[in-house]
Amino acid sequence: MRAIMCVVVLLALAGCGYRPLGSGEASVLQSSVRTISIGTLKNKTLRPTILSALRDALIRRLKSEGRIRVVEESADALLEGAIEGFAEEPLAFSSKDQAKRLRLSISFSFTVKHRLEDKVLLRDGVAGVAYYFTGTGIAATRAAEDEAALRAVADLADQVVSRVLDGV
Repeated sequence: MRAIMCVVVLLALAGCGYRPLGSGEASVLQSSVRTISIGTLKNKTLRPTILSALRDALIRRLKSEGRIRVVEESADALLEGAIEGFAEEPLAFSSKDQAKRLRLSISFSFTVKHRLEDKVLLRDGVAGVAYYFTGTGIAATRAAEDEAALRAVADLADQVVSRVLDGV
């Protein structure tokens, strides 16, 4: 009976499309793509600091993955994109109707192109999200917002790299 159950489970897994993350089997990158470069990133928001934070987070996340090498020039693939939006949504209020907890989201659209073939391998958009509580004053609230923006950028970079390397 146990052997039959094992066979049933194996057959179900074989037909459901399951694959372990990180295997790279569903990567949008062709097998010939071994290097990637971060090209032009645009910022369509009024938050100038998030652009450099995003570039750094993308490079750091791609390097930590180890399946593709990040280079400055002559890469096989080129990642370009634009920060499309920066939004804050109040979630909880104080008794004086002041926002106490907020959701911060940063939206980013991007493309990955095969440099030699001049072919778009992936065109997608993601949103990085982080939550924060307001402080007791303007400076404390601004510091909490800035820290949340960095977490949202890191979330964004994780999503971009997952889409590029794992197809998810």
